Amino acid sequence: MTPAPAPALAFEEQHRGEGLAARAAEIASTPDHPSAGSLAVYQHCARAAFETAAALSPQPDWVW
Repeated sequence: MTPAPAPALAFEEQHRGEGLAARAAEIASTPDHPSAGSLAVYQHCARAAFETAAALSPQPDWVW
């Protein structure tokens, strides 16, 4: 079942994903970062947020 478009929630999830991705990049680029053990979790959560944003975004109704 495809979720109904929810542009406001999609926007929030996109913003959350961007923040998580930026944090993951910071962790990955800093040797001995205190959160290095959580890098995979940040990456997974960013990916999930982007997927949710895409699923909740209105999609064009194209006919090929």
